[in-house]
Amino acid sequence: MKNVYRGLLMGTSLLLTLPALAGNDQKRGQAGATELTINPWARSSGWANANSAGIRGVESINANVGGLAYVRGTEVVFSSTRWLQGTDIGINAVGIGQQLGKSGGVLGLSIVSWSLGEFFQTTEELPDATTTFRPTMLNAALSYSKIFSNTISGGINVRMISTSLPGVSAQGISVDGAVQYQTHLGGANADAKNFKVGVTLRNVGPEMRYSGDGLSYRGTLLGGARDLNRAVEGKSQTFEIPTMLTIGLQYDLAVADDHRVTGAATFISNSFSNDQYQGGVEYAYMEKFMVRGGYDFMKNTNYGQRSRAHTGLTAGATVEVPFGKAGEEADATDTKQHRFGIDYSFRASNPWNGTHSLGVRLVL
Repeated sequence: MKNVYRGLLMGTSLLLTLPALAGNDQKRGQAGATELTINPWARSSGWANANSAGIRGVESINANVGGLAYVRGTEVVFSSTRWLQGTDIGINAVGIGQQLGKSGGVLGLSIVSWSLGEFFQTTEELPDATTTFRPTMLNAALSYSKIFSNTISGGINVRMISTSLPGVSAQGISVDGAVQYQTHLGGANADAKNFKVGVTLRNVGPEMRYSGDGLSYRGTLLGGARDLNRAVEGKSQTFEIPTMLTIGLQYDLAVADDHRVTGAATFISNSFSNDQYQGGVEYAYMEKFMVRGGYDFMKNTNYGQRSRAHTGLTAGATVEVPFGKAGEEADATDTKQHRFGIDYSFRASNPWNGTHSLGVRLVL
């Protein structure tokens, strides 16, 4: 009963702080490296990223790294995303989580790359040139997460950020810290930790700056006996990365044997854009088949006033089956069994034809 009161107190306290966490209108649009705000994974994006409090496994590296602590053995996830179909933008993500002994925590690694298509490269001297180039964007995160008690887990990410154009590039580093709390709150199974709370502080790091030969040009110094031509290096303005505070709640309801319905909600306080309110529901049968949907709300949703193309609606599905000797002998809810899963998600947009993500998950 003490855990129930503690969970209710924590959830209520977090909800009461939401009015004080408002997006910064004066700094809107001034951040760089905004790819850090994008969820590249197929399962969690299917219900609008609302499950930050109860997310588990490799995908938690993006939302709440405290959930990485629940990896048992080895988990490998790959996801491919067609971002705003019709824009020729693709996102590929791969991640791995490895348990370090029975009580040593979990080490994780994820790499996310963006393919932005081809662009024409023009200069002042050659404004009609037909040479093309491809920008590169790459993030790599090293993570560690640990279960500290039967109710609390936490973790940390250290992420490398890299963006490059011909002759110009920017590199940076960011840190995420997260904690998850879970307890029993109602329901017939007193051992089930069905109520979860999660808090994450994401993308904390120093300012970034573009540099390289692409910022250099030939200049003429006037005066004296003769003019001098010299190479002059331009200096770009520094920019901050998009820091975010995420607070999530989740409740699992076992409606019958082998059937589960989960409701989740997440609030995101963005430092450089409007705040987000995300909600979602997931239905699972025997933890082998899951369908989910959600809505990601941000202020100014009307067309012409929105700051993003996505309109908020999301949907997704998962098929996950045990395999091998461990899978045949294990219960469907046993986290130690070998499993193979396929995830799909859709995020509605206007314009373009939405964002489609397909993922593959392997648990050994």
